[in-house]
Amino acid sequence: MKLPKGLDGVVVDQTKISSTQNAVLTYAGYPIKELQNAPFEEVVFLLWHTRLPSADELKAFRKLLVSKMVLPDETIRLMTRIAKEPQHPMSILRTTVSLLGTTNDVERDDPPRILGKMLTAIAAIIRIRDDQPVMHANSDWGVVENFIYLFSGERPTAERVAMFNTVMVLHADHEFNASTFTARVVASTKADYYSCLTAAVCALKGPLHGGANEKVFKMLETIRQTGQEPTAYVNDQMAKGRKIMGFGHRIYKNGDPRATILREIARQIAHETDNDAYFALQEQIRDYMFEKTHLHPNVDYYTALIYHCFGLDKKTFTMMFAACRTAGWLAHITEQQAEGCLIRPSSEYVGQTNRHYRADKEEM
Repeated sequence: MKLPKGLDGVVVDQTKISSTQNAVLTYAGYPIKELQNAPFEEVVFLLWHTRLPSADELKAFRKLLVSKMVLPDETIRLMTRIAKEPQHPMSILRTTVSLLGTTNDVERDDPPRILGKMLTAIAAIIRIRDDQPVMHANSDWGVVENFIYLFSGERPTAERVAMFNTVMVLHADHEFNASTFTARVVASTKADYYSCLTAAVCALKGPLHGGANEKVFKMLETIRQTGQEPTAYVNDQMAKGRKIMGFGHRIYKNGDPRATILREIARQIAHETDNDAYFALQEQIRDYMFEKTHLHPNVDYYTALIYHCFGLDKKTFTMMFAACRTAGWLAHITEQQAEGCLIRPSSEYVGQTNRHYRADKEEM
């Protein structure tokens, strides 16, 4: 029997959180195209409760989330030492999430508290790595505005908040992707939320998952710095058997709907920040890749440029993915733990059989 590699097409469980059925991304039944401009807090509420909040609920929920965007002084002190280590930011985040699980107060399995602390910790890692002071959230602002301020040190314009809000909404969840499934496996053991999130961060770090956005921008930088023709670069990489990051998706064969939305944001912010050359380069590669392979850009392709235009170092791009995806991870952890079923699949053994220890030792 031929087994599907990577569980491709295998339905392992049911969920009410999000779906990619028929290559259409929906959150609790709502198409992502209709949610792209919804407030991030509203989308988080939807993912956690599978319904939209009332106006009063949304106002209270936003206030609650922002109130949790604070870290104890002792946690910041320990993070300062960790973040200074010459490791990849995702390795620092992995250790930080585990740290939060040991230094946090007694209400550890509290999604609003955890999301607020995750966003603040990710912003703090960026600031500490840049030798900048850790900022503090403003209770009068929303989650996205605060998050940009926390990692950049500057209050963003309403237009920039709207752009980044859409980025966070589009990344908030995506069914049983690798990191989410990892979180659910750990959650099925009844482990605490921070253990589940630590595992999810580890899965997201890989270049075939969340790490792809960093690789995309590295490709763009390499092409510009070497002056190589984009088509020549693509041909050379493919001739060496290397993937062109940011293209293709196991589910979206005719194009990632998130990439379509992000492309316009990338075009706009690239123009506003004098990064038109990068966007033009992306368009050249996009057209050639479709001509050569019929592959479309995925969510990582344009996100890479957007993050760069927000002044972020490419090594922090995957952490930004984690900041957005934490909302979905928490929804899935909660759903899986409520299900109360241990995830324990079987495998097909294809190794040698009928071996005997003593006989083999005598032959040696």
